[in-house]
Amino acid sequence: MRKFQRFLASVAALAVLYGVYRYSFRKDSEGNYLFLLPGEGGRSVSDSEQQSSAVSSEREWSSVDPSRLANLTGFEYVIANDICKENGSFSELLGVILVTSYVGHDEIRAAHRQAISQQKLLSMGLLRIFSLASIPPTERFITQAAIEAEQRLHGDLIQGNFVEAYRNLTYKHLMSLQWATQHCRGAKYLLKMDDDIVYDPFYIQNYLSDLHQSEEARTHHHLLAGYVFRSKKVIRLQANKWYVSRDEFPGDIYPPYLSGWLYITNQRTARALAAESQKAGSFFWIDDTFITGILAQRLQIQPTALNRWYSSNSEFLDCCIRDMKRYSYQCDYYVGPNGGNGKLIMEFIQELERCYDNACYQRPPGKSLTATCVAEYKQQIQPDHGTAMISQMKLRK
Repeated sequence: MRKFQRFLASVAALAVLYGVYRYSFRKDSEGNYLFLLPGEGGRSVSDSEQQSSAVSSEREWSSVDPSRLANLTGFEYVIANDICKENGSFSELLGVILVTSYVGHDEIRAAHRQAISQQKLLSMGLLRIFSLASIPPTERFITQAAIEAEQRLHGDLIQGNFVEAYRNLTYKHLMSLQWATQHCRGAKYLLKMDDDIVYDPFYIQNYLSDLHQSEEARTHHHLLAGYVFRSKKVIRLQANKWYVSRDEFPGDIYPPYLSGWLYITNQRTARALAAESQKAGSFFWIDDTFITGILAQRLQIQPTALNRWYSSNSEFLDCCIRDMKRYSYQCDYYVGPNGGNGKLIMEFIQELERCYDNACYQRPPGKSLTATCVAEYKQQIQPDHGTAMISQMKLRK
């Protein structure tokens, strides 16, 4: 009798536990349980918050006119790309790397592909696309036929119908963001970078993975993270490359903005920036200042500083490669310029991959790059967008 009572008690307890299990987890439309992922044990996001975020994101997306880039109307793709179809195998990417590239920089694009292949990036949850404009009349070293052949071979280009020009960089930047938000909406993060930049894709992939598991990511906040410039003065010297008139920008100080070398954003933020750029009279030709500064300020989006990631000197990255080879030292930096050397892109990533595979060491005290790297200083991140270089020259008669 006692055994039977214990048996009944056990059955009742199991029934209670099953009931708790059965009704404690949300299910999708097919009845599958939606278990918490690792790191999701903190504050849960309420249904109302999720619905509000979804409605807000959809409103931002639907308010973007795909035939416009800021004040440019009649925009079309010369080369379109559907590599990130919503229902395709790439719909749940961790991130898309948007590389703005001058149309004639086919060798630099080749260096990026050799440094790390699309297949390797996909295995990391990342995908790379190069953004180009149309060939200018002055270009003599590349043809549209060559660009189309490059696309057939690699399948990683988009090209807009506006002409490559320095003052058209804002259009290329916006085209990259709009393409990702319209054609790759399942990607969680967008990484915008210039084609002459060296970067550590392995560290960035780990950073994005950690970010995705964070509370901030789950509550769908805006995100703009990179090298932050603050309180930078507008250049009024007409001889300067970065001269800006009062009509173009009336203020004397730019709002905080991110370096266009490389920055991280998310879908919601990119959609909001694209939508804001299409408001009447909205355009400024310095693309990083306009998009990550002026537009972000209007939307009250605060940038996140990752300044320690960046080296302004390509020679430091050369020294990093040397020390990874000789001493298996980790590099102090994750982003920097290639200094006009396409091979640096390949060498840096190849040594990084070997270093990660073989567990490189942190630099010992007193062995920092600034203390041990002896090389010519070539380039800086210019907080003032560059300064005029004036020197005397002897003129021939």
